[in-house]
Amino acid sequence: MSASGTSDSDRVFELAAELFGLLSAPIRLRIVCELLDGEQNVGQLTERVGASQPNLSQHLATLYRCGILARRRVGAQVWYRIANDRVQVLCEAVRDGSKI
Repeated sequence: MSASGTSDSDRVFELAAELFGLLSAPIRLRIVCELLDGEQNVGQLTERVGASQPNLSQHLATLYRCGILARRRVGAQVWYRIANDRVQVLCEAVRDGSKI
């Protein structure tokens, strides 16, 4: 048990619930699933996800701040990729459908 009174297993459930909460917005889940095919820039994601660029950028920023995505800038373009292996496995199962 930790100093805060929660067990390690409780913390695992808290972290999982936080992750599921972040991915509960369908657009965020779609963004991450689109990135299963590899790194993409904002323009590519806007086209593939079908969202407006400002809306998409807001969701990308949230996913980046939470450590789900990583990003890099090349000139004026920002490229995103999945930064969390566990999120990748989860989204592969979602995309596959048969694993759920």
